[in-house]
Amino acid sequence: MDRRLNFRALSITFGLALGVSYLVCIAGDLLFGWSMYEAWMPFVPGFTWPLTPTGVLIGLLWLTGYGLYGAALIVFPYNYLYRRFTASS
Repeated sequence: MDRRLNFRALSITFGLALGVSYLVCIAGDLLFGWSMYEAWMPFVPGFTWPLTPTGVLIGLLWLTGYGLYGAALIVFPYNYLYRRFTASS
């Protein structure tokens, strides 16, 4: 059984998790007044409050990039170290 991580699967997983969280927070802000937009604004350049369709789409694009970056930080070092340590045993 191959125990290496799949970059595509992990980046899609991270992107979906971040995107769903982002949309749930926006819905919570609109419906319940949660003020979660204050947490997203420093991390998502182009996201503005009050909402604009362009700001929401820019936020989703940034979060997709963050998902790719997070997957790269985990998958590539893990797969390298996995190959290195399993080759020596």
